[in-house]
Amino acid sequence: MKAYRLLAWQQAPQLLDIPVPEPGPGQVRLKVAGNGICQSDLHLIHEWTASPPHIKVELPMTIGHEVGGWIDKEGPGVSGFEQGQAAVITIAGCGHCRYCAQGWNQYCMHKSKQVGMGLDGGLAEYVVAPANAVVPVGNMDPADAAPLTDAGLSSYHAVKRVLPLLTGGATVAIIGVGGLGHMAIQEIKTMSAARIIAYDTNEISLALAAELGADLCLKSEDPHFEAGSADVVLDFVGAGPTIKAAARMIRPRGHIVVVGRGGGSVDFTHKFMPYGATLSTTFGGSKLELMELISLVEAGHIKPHTSRYALDDVELALGKLAKGEIIGRAVIVP
Repeated sequence: MKAYRLLAWQQAPQLLDIPVPEPGPGQVRLKVAGNGICQSDLHLIHEWTASPPHIKVELPMTIGHEVGGWIDKEGPGVSGFEQGQAAVITIAGCGHCRYCAQGWNQYCMHKSKQVGMGLDGGLAEYVVAPANAVVPVGNMDPADAAPLTDAGLSSYHAVKRVLPLLTGGATVAIIGVGGLGHMAIQEIKTMSAARIIAYDTNEISLALAAELGADLCLKSEDPHFEAGSADVVLDFVGAGPTIKAAARMIRPRGHIVVVGRGGGSVDFTHKFMPYGATLSTTFGGSKLELMELISLVEAGHIKPHTSRYALDDVELALGKLAKGEIIGRAVIVP
C-alpha cells in the first residue's frame, strides 16, 4: 500500500510502498477514506528535531492523525465492530487513570502512542488503531467525518469550556478562521445566541465566516482589536501578537482559550488582563464530546468545509496549507 512516511527528523517525508499492516491484540484495521491535514503536521515535518516526551514518536512513521475510514479487520480480543462500518479515530486513553475515569481521555495520565503521533497514521491506504480509539459515524461519509476528530473536536471542546459565559448579549471573538475556527463559528451558533466577531488575514476565510453566521468579520491586521470588546476569545492561532490581542479584547471575568500552536509567549503580570479574566490552554476533546459533535453534524447543524486531494498530491496540499491557501480543511483521499 502507499503511505506518506517521515523517515528521519528534519528530512522530507516520502510516499512509499509498504506492506498492509495487521491489527494486533486490542486493535482494529481501517481502510482509510480520508485524512485531514493541519498545522500540527507541518510542525511535525518542519520543526521537530525529536519527539515531545508526552507523545513518544518514533521514526519512521506514517503521518496523519485526523482519520476516517471503514472497519476492515478486528485484531485478537476485539469484537463489536462490523465489516465496512464507517468510523473515525480519536485519542485513546488508558481507561483507568483519574482523567479517563472522569471521561477526559485526551488528558490521560498514561497515554500511549497515538495514531499519527507515535503509531502509523492515516496518510495511507490502511491504518491500524487501538479499538478504544475507534468511534462509529453512522451513515456519514468517513472522509467528510475525518476532520471532526481534530478540527471539529478541538474547537468543540474549547467552546464547551466557555459555554457558561455565552449568555444573552455575550460576544465571542474568533481569531483565525481556518480548519478549527470555521467549525467553532458553527458550534457557537448551534449552542448559544452569542454575537461572533471573526478575525483572519484571508478575505476568503472571512467570507466563509460570514456565510457560516459570524456577525462581524474583520482583517486581523486592521486596528479593530477593540479593548474590552469580548466576553470570550478563542485564539486558533496562538502566536504572541494574537494572545496579546486577546488580552486587550477580553472583558473582566472573561475567558481566553488559546487553542492554536503558534508558539506565542507573553509576559504575564497582574495588568496583562482585566481582573477576573482567565487565560487557558486546551487539547483535543473527549470521546463523548466527539459523539456529541457527530450527532450535531448528522442533524445538519454543523458541516465541515473541506477540499479533497489525492494521496499522490499530499505535498501539494501541505504546501498550500503552509501558505494559508486552504479554506476550511484539506482531506487527503487515498
